[in-house]
Amino acid sequence: MKQALFDSIAHLYDEEVAVLTQFGDDIPFYLEYARKSGGDALELACGTGRILVPLTQQGIAMTGIDASEKMLDIARAKTTRLQEDVKKRVHLVHARMQDFNLARTFPLIFCAFRSFQCLVNKQEQGACLTRVYEHLSENGIFILDLFVPFHHLLAKVQRTLYLGSFKSSKLNAVVTRRAEVKYDLAQQTLHEDRFYEWTDTNGEFHRHIWSYDLACIFHQEAELLLDKYGFSIIDVFSNFTKTPYDYFSGEQIFIVQKRG
Repeated sequence: MKQALFDSIAHLYDEEVAVLTQFGDDIPFYLEYARKSGGDALELACGTGRILVPLTQQGIAMTGIDASEKMLDIARAKTTRLQEDVKKRVHLVHARMQDFNLARTFPLIFCAFRSFQCLVNKQEQGACLTRVYEHLSENGIFILDLFVPFHHLLAKVQRTLYLGSFKSSKLNAVVTRRAEVKYDLAQQTLHEDRFYEWTDTNGEFHRHIWSYDLACIFHQEAELLLDKYGFSIIDVFSNFTKTPYDYFSGEQIFIVQKRG
């Protein structure tokens, strides 16, 4: 498998995401649904185990897949610090979410933090939803978190963003972030070049550029996509405290059920 999207920033991921306060409620949210499911859960694009590890510590048997071996290495390192009985509840698999095959089903599958939008075309998205359907238990629940593509931002076509800073223990430095974003309106994608910049303890300046593409998936488009691949929508929330969907919230969290 070629280098995965998150390989080059895996060592920065946890400390960068820790400053994103809008996602502070997602772990209790997924824990609630995992407990309601009454069985094991599967997380797509589990990354460093930011959600998977806390759920495991709360008694949930978790399987996680990710395309980045480097992100999984960090998740594995976290699990080594868990108690032996908790470790047994973790199963990590190096696989892409559009073509994984675990030869079993789960009562709950979720794809957090907009990871699904790394699948930039309908073929990849359809392949992933097919795999989800095949791995979901009868009447199982699938949770899909997407950002809302704001029309006023798309109209700008290109913009520059300052993304704040975070302290990195790995680099022993404060890392500042900025981004250059371009929208491809015909393909419904955005391309971002994210600049990580820091000065080390010797006074030397460093810059790392991370580039990626994301799909812009509109609300009714997401509904049609989920329906096409065999899911019925139960709820759509605008945040992790279960406020009903509102375009201006910036978030669309789909709770869907597998149709028989």
